[in-house]
Amino acid sequence: MTFSRTTCGAVAVSAAFVLGVLPATAVPALAGPAVPALRTPGQGERPLGLAHAPNARDIGGYPVQGGGRVAFGQVLRADSLAKLDEAEQQKLVTLGVTQVVDFRSPAETSRDPDRLPASINRIERPVFNPADDFYLFMARLIQGGPAAQQAALGDGKGVQYMRDYYRWLVTDASARAQFGATLAGIATATGPLLYHCTAGKDRTGWMTAILLSALRVPKGLIVQDFLDSNDHLAASNTALLDALVQQGLVTDRALWTPILGVQEDFLAAAFDQVKQSYGSMDAYLTDGLGVSTAQLDAVRAELVTAK
Repeated sequence: MTFSRTTCGAVAVSAAFVLGVLPATAVPALAGPAVPALRTPGQGERPLGLAHAPNARDIGGYPVQGGGRVAFGQVLRADSLAKLDEAEQQKLVTLGVTQVVDFRSPAETSRDPDRLPASINRIERPVFNPADDFYLFMARLIQGGPAAQQAALGDGKGVQYMRDYYRWLVTDASARAQFGATLAGIATATGPLLYHCTAGKDRTGWMTAILLSALRVPKGLIVQDFLDSNDHLAASNTALLDALVQQGLVTDRALWTPILGVQEDFLAAAFDQVKQSYGSMDAYLTDGLGVSTAQLDAVRAELVTAK
């Protein structure tokens, strides 16, 4: 069993994903790590404090080159919202969220549909390869056992597949269209917007890197925000691997480290592909994503605050 470069264009497996494809008895019920609750919108604390979506956070607060900061309470990023309880759903309402953009594939959304209040509009913008759905492939790989996993992920292949995956996020026309529509739509959203995928680290991570780049946030801070997913997902990923090892489905935990987490070189691969394909991030935003300079100016006007 092997990966292909196009296979990596769907979604990296996550704790939420594995919980969706394994029998309920195979893994324990997982809750995210304890994180601070978000203060009143606009005051500024990133984690949303959702135990059933531990990677949910605000992108606000980062300084912008030329002055100002990214506004809090306007754009949120998250992992799967399929397990939100009523209190967590109500928290999204309290935060003013009016729109959710879902980057997951049809296989992911049909298996684990978002649980959202009726007042929140959900938009599907799937980023995946319909000819070779990585979500389904990873399910087969897990059930295939340790030997299949070693063949597919061993000897550094897992890391290289993830680098290729991030390049695919830049080169695939459908993926670019979904990211571009989301970026352009931020300026016209009627209230705070939340976008997510399954783990909230790959498709969501690249969308956040796109947005923060468009807002002129320093690159080092963009990388920091990207890598923060490792901290937010650490507890659930550890519990997941413990359960898979106990079930005999995984013997080499290290094989799954690049799949369940993120690394700086993944993001670097995407930025390098932007340079190779478009010459600059500005050209990628306009020529690759199809977002006009007027739309970019509107996004900046909406999200950059002097405070």
